[in-house]
Amino acid sequence: MKLNILSRMIGLAAAGFFSAAVPVQAADTYPDRTIQMIVPYAPGGTTDLAGRIVAKAMGAAFGQSVVVENKPGAAGSLGVGQALRSVPDGYTMAVSGVSSTMIHDLLGRELPYDPKKDLNAVAYLGSSGMVVITGNNSGLKTLADIIERSKKEPGSISFGSAGNASPGHMATEYLASMAGIKMTHVPYTGDSALMTDLMSGRIDFATVGIASVFSHMKAGSVRPLAITSAERISTFPDVPTVAEAGDLAGYEADIWNLLVLPKGTPAAVDQKLNQTINQLMREKGVRESLLEIGFTAREMDIAEIQNFIQTEREKWGKVIRESNINVE
Repeated sequence: MKLNILSRMIGLAAAGFFSAAVPVQAADTYPDRTIQMIVPYAPGGTTDLAGRIVAKAMGAAFGQSVVVENKPGAAGSLGVGQALRSVPDGYTMAVSGVSSTMIHDLLGRELPYDPKKDLNAVAYLGSSGMVVITGNNSGLKTLADIIERSKKEPGSISFGSAGNASPGHMATEYLASMAGIKMTHVPYTGDSALMTDLMSGRIDFATVGIASVFSHMKAGSVRPLAITSAERISTFPDVPTVAEAGDLAGYEADIWNLLVLPKGTPAAVDQKLNQTINQLMREKGVRESLLEIGFTAREMDIAEIQNFIQTEREKWGKVIRESNINVE
C-alpha cells in the first residue's frame, strides 16, 4: 500500500515537473512555425500599415513568417475577438487600438470578449497623434479661436469625426471637457465625406488621424491648428500641440496600438514577444517606417502596458461620463 502511494506521489510530481516545463520549452523553440497577426480593420488604413511594418520586422527577427490577416467588423472588436478565442500558444495575435481595448466596453457595447479579463496585451506597437484641422477659407486661425468663440457662443462651432465614439470624436470631447466648452458634433461614416464638408465649409473643424490627411497638410489644402500628442512631431514642427495652443496643460490623445493574445499564453512566450517588439522599436528602419505613417515607436514592458491601459481607461471613462457619449 505504501509503495503504491509512493509511486503515485512520484508520478504526480513528475507530471507537475513536465507540465511546468512545457511553457519554458515552448518559449525556447518559439516560434517554430508561421504566426498569424489579425488586423481588425480593412487593408490600407493606419492600423493596417503599422501592423504590417511590425509583422515584417517580427518575421525577420524570428526567422518565421508573420502573416497579416485583415478581419474588419464591429469597429475592431470582431478581429480582436477572434484572436482572443484562439489557442493560447502565441501563434495567433491581434492589433488592438483604443476602441477595441476599452472604448466599446466603457460604452456598454456587447463584445465577443471581456477586455478586462480576456485581453492579454504583450507589446506596445507605437502611437500616432491626431491633428485638429480646418478649411483654408475658415475664419478660425488658431485653436484659441475655437475655444474663445465656443465660450462666447456655446454650440456655435461644429466639428466632424469619423463616427460616434471614434478616436477623433473622443479626442475633441476631451478637449472640450478640459476647456470647459460646448461644441456641436457632426458624425460621418468615414474621413472622405468629412473632408469634403470640411473643405467646403459645412463644418468648422475636425480632429483626424495624421496619416489620413498627411497629403492634404503637405499640399496646404487644409489648415492644421494643433496636434493632439504630448509633443510636436518632426514632420510638422510648426504645428503646436493642443496643450500649447489651447493652454490645456496635460492634454494628450493619441491613436495607439497594442499586440494582444489570448489569456493563458505561456508567460515565457509573452515575455519573448515583448522583448522582441521592444528591440524592434529601437531599430532605425522600423522607427522610420512607422514615422512615415505618423506613428512614433515606443518601448514598454508588460507591467508598463498594464498601467498604461488602466490610465487610459480612467481618462476615457471620465470623458464619456462628462460628455454624455452613448452607444448611439
